[in-house]
Amino acid sequence: MPEINYQSVKEYIHERLNSSFDPVYLIYGEEFLYHQITQSLVKAIIPDPAHQKHNFEVINHKEENQLAEVIERMNTYSFFSEKKIMELRDATVFVASHNQGNVLEKVKQLFEKNDFEKASKRFLNLLSRLQIRLPDISDDMSSDMSSDISGAISDAAIADKFNISEDQAGEIEWIKKLCSYCIERKLSVPESGDDAQRLKNAIEKGFPKNNFLFITTDTVDKRKALYKTIKKFGTVIDCAIPKGNRKADIDAQRRFLQQHTRQLLRKQNKQIDSKAFDLIFKMTGFDLRAFNANLEKLVDYAKDRDMITADDVQAVLIRTRQDPIYELTGALSERDTLKTLHYMPSLLSSGYHYLQVLTAMINQIRKMLVIKDFQESKYGSSWHPGTSYDQFRQKVIPAIVKYDEELIEKISFYQEAVKGNFDLQDTKKKKKPATDLIVVKNPNNPYPVFQQFLRSKNYSKQDLFMAFEILSAADVKLKTTGQPPPVVLEDAVFKICVKAE
Repeated sequence: MPEINYQSVKEYIHERLNSSFDPVYLIYGEEFLYHQITQSLVKAIIPDPAHQKHNFEVINHKEENQLAEVIERMNTYSFFSEKKIMELRDATVFVASHNQGNVLEKVKQLFEKNDFEKASKRFLNLLSRLQIRLPDISDDMSSDMSSDISGAISDAAIADKFNISEDQAGEIEWIKKLCSYCIERKLSVPESGDDAQRLKNAIEKGFPKNNFLFITTDTVDKRKALYKTIKKFGTVIDCAIPKGNRKADIDAQRRFLQQHTRQLLRKQNKQIDSKAFDLIFKMTGFDLRAFNANLEKLVDYAKDRDMITADDVQAVLIRTRQDPIYELTGALSERDTLKTLHYMPSLLSSGYHYLQVLTAMINQIRKMLVIKDFQESKYGSSWHPGTSYDQFRQKVIPAIVKYDEELIEKISFYQEAVKGNFDLQDTKKKKKPATDLIVVKNPNNPYPVFQQFLRSKNYSKQDLFMAFEILSAADVKLKTTGQPPPVVLEDAVFKICVKAE
């Protein structure tokens, strides 16, 4: 059976109209896209809107966790032998320890919107699939489950359970608050079970003729047996668009939105100039729902005009994209005071904890200090300010990799020395320590590192030492003085970014 891209769906449906549709479809990736694809398939299989109302049913797996009921209904014959479609929406059957971060991020978004009921349901379902109990991550001693806890749960233990960095204080804090919410309302983790195996067995056994199962999700694991089973007995439709902040990801997002914009505006007999598109992308970011809503506003505003301009965008839209933390750290490394101060209140108002912002600033200064150390090391001769990107990728990256390897060995030796083990050979045999001090985590993605090297000229080594002292003082103020966090952080930015005459 096929595995196709969302761009091929129209052609695929046209071909299947003359034959038959598969009993199961996995449609994954961008939420807005997979909802569109689902509707197209529903219309193709059940063209009559009146029949769709009775024969198309949606079960939200994340919220209702009713897979057994879905399988039971899928195995029930239709009374009038009509076609029936069930959609297992936002399925979590592919959730595993290596991709739990995607689901956890969705939970966090609901938590930040104060939708605690939905956030708690999805959170508890995630715990069930990962076989984690609330007492494993909660130190709430008022709970009836407190007898299972032998003491307060450390942030490090929670970070380990969810595979997140210990220094992400804001991440751990909201998880603890959500745990307390669940415990106060006496909510419990559903009984764990292997939904993926149950679904795999049901698909292999087969469903009655004219019964179709759609599985829609933003997260898949192509290594799982379930994925291979769906691909064998049905069709997989890839609606994924890169969501990262790498240059390649942003370029892919831009290309998709440009194509998407042309298609939508063509139906309205309108066009958009490049400056206007760039401005919408900057304001909205990669959020298809917001992007489409903004385009609709612009179409209405332009009325009888054929061309949408940058002036239209500025007149109609407001900034809807949350400024990512990397924008702030980038501005800090550029030593751009106004730009850094611009992003800070935006991040704080969008839900970032002030300690998260402080931690990001500390990590950026630390990263630049490691880059300075590389430049002064025996490997640093491969770099000079005029180095092109191609030269950086071909000559500097290999040198950085060697520097990082040596740095990790030093860290390992120091950690063992603290324990009283000074045997260098024995240290080399041990598991290498996990650290974010290295310069390049992914040598196959050197562009962000190249940008950091270009910005490193804005600080001397002494400037970076001074920045550490400033941020350390800010940390103490935030935790002891009661001063407004924005004021403390802004003061630190001024002191770091403003160059001494």
